[in-house]
Amino acid sequence: MTPPGHDLPSSPNLPSGLSSRTAAPPVAPRRVLLISSDAEETARVQRAFEDSRSRWELGCVVDPVAAMGLVRQGGIDAVVVDLLLPGNAGMGLLRTLLESSPSTLRIGLTTGSERQTVQQAGAPVHQLLAKPCDPTVLKAILARAFAARELSGHDALQALVDKVTSLPVLPQIYIAVTDELKSEDPSLERVGEIVAKDMALTAKILQLANSAFFGLGRRITHPAEAAIFLGVETLKAMVLSLQVFAQFQHLKLTRFNVENLWTHSWATGVLARRLCEYEELSRTITDESFIAGLLHDVGKLVVASNFPQGMDDTMAQAEQNKLALWEQECRTWGVSHDEVGGYLLGRWGLPKGVVEAVAFHHRPALARNQSFSALTAVHVANTLGKLHPSTSGIPCQTVDLDYLRSLELAGRVDGWREMFLEASRKK
Repeated sequence: MTPPGHDLPSSPNLPSGLSSRTAAPPVAPRRVLLISSDAEETARVQRAFEDSRSRWELGCVVDPVAAMGLVRQGGIDAVVVDLLLPGNAGMGLLRTLLESSPSTLRIGLTTGSERQTVQQAGAPVHQLLAKPCDPTVLKAILARAFAARELSGHDALQALVDKVTSLPVLPQIYIAVTDELKSEDPSLERVGEIVAKDMALTAKILQLANSAFFGLGRRITHPAEAAIFLGVETLKAMVLSLQVFAQFQHLKLTRFNVENLWTHSWATGVLARRLCEYEELSRTITDESFIAGLLHDVGKLVVASNFPQGMDDTMAQAEQNKLALWEQECRTWGVSHDEVGGYLLGRWGLPKGVVEAVAFHHRPALARNQSFSALTAVHVANTLGKLHPSTSGIPCQTVDLDYLRSLELAGRVDGWREMFLEASRKK
């Protein structure tokens, strides 16, 4: 079969619906490049990485031009850039990296006093860390960021990602809100003010907060009120998802519609959250389920924006072959949008539960965590929550009953379906 997206890597020998998941060889050390003129900081990071050579291979340079040369030679997995380099050279390096090597993990270092300036300048970073750099924190961030790649365990994902020329960046308002909540004296009022600076974002958040989905019984008029009555994690999730989708609002394809995807993603997030509340799960799982539901299909945005013809053709083949879209993607490329989404969220350092829920929401039985988790909630919301037939001609996935039986949850399906129906009547 000739793959419809000739600009995408093909994997013609894969059976329908399966990715190549053979035993992985020993993982080579990740190559990390530190670009800093701070000799003391560089020495401190080098010492800390010496005992982790099996996992990390650290290189240090001062000159951003030399650093870019090393990246172009290939094999650099992550760059850590001091954004206080003279002449704003660090920012320039990050922007060049974004264009020439978008799959390279980009981490910026800055002081607290300069952090807002860096954010306002729109630094294209996956993560922003404080100076002086804490090597322990840096290693933890790196490990978390690469977790999604290790979750997948096959080369098809990397083959696709290597062809990606544009990945969405972690939104600046989300970063600012997260920074405020991590400060020594966090304030919900300041969180609200940060969000309120973006009028379009504020309007959308208030619209969603006042929807029947939440049923607050009072009118929310400011983002700070949303944080108080919905919770800061819910507000963060709304900010992140809305800003991510805003980066793709001008994307126009024949078959792929961003607005329809947002509507489905919002419903999935809300229903996943409601399912957790229905089952009286922990606040952590509930919050992770909400954000994972909102972003579970972000991989579709990445693929559609980078390979528009490939996405349109694959959707056409899925309809023709009567396959769910993820099954056709696996047949054509050897990887599906759920894994691409997990890869991106892993790069952003989102919690492992969120990354796993996104990466395996179509195939939950393949995940390492086989307990009632955010993955369970998102999978169920994404399948049982589709209460009406698909209008695209592409079959919808059905809930994985074998997976639910393994968790002794299959008997809950009828109750969940009724709960979702009731929620749809109220929205």
